Amino acid sequence: MKVYIYSSGSVEAQKLLFGYSTEGNVLELFDGHFDTNIGAKVESKSYQRIAESIGCSADNIMFLTDLTREAKAAEEAGVKVAVVVRPGNAELTEEEKSHYKLITSFSELALPDSA
Repeated sequence: MKVYIYSSGSVEAQKLLFGYSTEGNVLELFDGHFDTNIGAKVESKSYQRIAESIGCSADNIMFLTDLTREAKAAEEAGVKVAVVVRPGNAELTEEEKSHYKLITSFSELALPDSA
């Protein structure tokens, strides 16, 4: 499994954040980084560009976000989505709660077996 970061923060800022985390340098855990140079996170084309960039079909990508506007755009691009529920986030509507897979921890993700 490969892990990429797509953030509204610049790639450089992402590398600083993950290079100096409370757990130390964790950059080796990521296979790449994307920022809004690839496109806005609320536009489905951005997720299509990411899929093309990493050479992966959209339906083999899982996108985690705490914003349903981003989830909707990713879903429109054919990407699988899970909405991360965290303290301080905007309240989800009942429709959003029933539509999206909701997680509060990475341990709730069902990951494919590695071959």
